[in-house]
Amino acid sequence: MEKPGNIPEKDGEKEMEDQEKRKRRRQSRERQRREAERREAERKKQERIERERIRRKKQVYRQMGILTAAAVLLILLIWGGVTIRAERREAAAQAAAAAAKEQEEREQQLAEQQAEEAMGTAMEELQEDLEAAVLDYDGSWSVYVKELEYDNSFSINNRGIYPASLIKLFAMAATYENMEQVLDNETDYLGSSSAKETIQTLLENMIEISDNEAYNELVRLQSSSRDFTEGCSIINEYLQENGYVDTGVHTTLHPAASSSVKDGLGDNVTSVEDCGKLLEKIYRGTCGSQEDSGEMLHLLLNQENTLKIPGGLPDGIEVAHKTGETTEVQHDVGIIYGEKTDFILCIMIDDITSEANVYSQIHELTETVYDALN
Repeated sequence: MEKPGNIPEKDGEKEMEDQEKRKRRRQSRERQRREAERREAERKKQERIERERIRRKKQVYRQMGILTAAAVLLILLIWGGVTIRAERREAAAQAAAAAAKEQEEREQQLAEQQAEEAMGTAMEELQEDLEAAVLDYDGSWSVYVKELEYDNSFSINNRGIYPASLIKLFAMAATYENMEQVLDNETDYLGSSSAKETIQTLLENMIEISDNEAYNELVRLQSSSRDFTEGCSIINEYLQENGYVDTGVHTTLHPAASSSVKDGLGDNVTSVEDCGKLLEKIYRGTCGSQEDSGEMLHLLLNQENTLKIPGGLPDGIEVAHKTGETTEVQHDVGIIYGEKTDFILCIMIDDITSEANVYSQIHELTETVYDALN
């Protein structure tokens, strides 16, 4: 059993323990409060740091955007400047090229004009030379010259002359013009399908070896009844329609197998100008169709008699031509393919006294014309 005197001492100790507990609780709460304040301060600090980081990041992005935009703008300005300079250079180059082309065209036009004037002068001088030359030649001369680049031409003593075999040129042209009817007439006559080959052979013989009977037959074949005088009428109608005013087909040619036939309107006739006109149409592909002209040209290039105009030309110069001759006339008309200038030369001579002299004079005149134009 405890003593009564010990009770207050125990109560004091308990009070002290309670105070100590309260003190520790207050300290604990204080530490918790300070820790909470510290954590709150730390949180706010982190928030400030994060906001600052975000602000700076945004600022960096803005600066980068500004720099990028500036860089793009700079690139665009540089590119634009380069493009403008390139466009200006291109425009300048185009202008220079256009100016150079224009200058070249002016120079070419001037050169062409000078060449044309020079050719005109050369033709005038040539005409004077030939007019003087033929006065001393044997017989009575008709001459036609046309250069085919600028179309300058002249004729000396143009007139209707007995053409001898030159008339075959016009029979050839009329045959091609009337080919369909000629083939029908030949087919009716032969009763076979070989008319085309027959007509081709007749044309070759008439032009290349100047066969008279081939001419007589081709004139007859213009007519459905194979009548020579009717064939003459058909050819003469073709000649008038095409402006061959000095030319007429009226008689057969001999020696030949067939007998002599005349239409009663005189002898065959042509002129140097008409021959030149026909040759030019063949040269330019306008005598009938272009194909017809080509075939006629081929025939003329294969002419076997080369004693006249070809004898006055340099070696290797092509000439598409047709000759004609009797004891009284000497003719040659042709297209000469010169080294620089193509030209037509038609020579018809009648009233000759010396065939030997005429040949050498044809050579001399041909050489004069060729040298003047080439």
